[in-house]
Amino acid sequence: GNVLINKNTTYIYGDRADYNGEINEARVYSEIIKVVDGDATLYTYRFRFNTKDNVGEFSQGGVLTNRDNVLESVRGYYYADTKELAAVDQVEMRNEEYELKGDSVVYNMATDNAFFFDRTNIWSHDGNYLYADRGEYRKADTLYVVTRNGYVLTREQEMWSDSIDFYRADNHVILRRDVQIDDAPHKVLAFAD
Repeated sequence: GNVLINKNTTYIYGDRADYNGEINEARVYSEIIKVVDGDATLYTYRFRFNTKDNVGEFSQGGVLTNRDNVLESVRGYYYADTKELAAVDQVEMRNEEYELKGDSVVYNMATDNAFFFDRTNIWSHDGNYLYADRGEYRKADTLYVVTRNGYVLTREQEMWSDSIDFYRADNHVILRRDVQIDDAPHKVLAFAD
């Protein structure tokens, strides 16, 4: 009853727990398990935490809230030392700037930066759409960096490229390798390397 596991800034709340000292692993059980670390709170159904490595693992669904960000996935890994959450399977992430759906995301709770992988779809609230098979979002610069198989759709342009730097706040895009651009207002089709 009322189990609390505390390691540095990480607090894990549950109804009961099993702890194996030989492998430094706590298994926490509850209707809803709550993991709190600063501004970030993770709610999940199954949680294991290694007290030596400070790494947690959740399965059967989890929701992380951190300031204005909400991240959901089927399973994931929580790294207390680096303040990162690796979300895997049916990942959805949203905040006031964008909504993301994809296969996997590594989210840094301290910086709000995110690394995304296969089949990632991102819709910004100003109407732009981005697809990537690998890339990252740097919050401080409002910059999307796509490093594999990128696609951008705005109200007036459509762009494909292997590598894309999309400065969303400035509406500025840099494309590299296998570039295709369809610019409707200027009636331009462009192809380049």
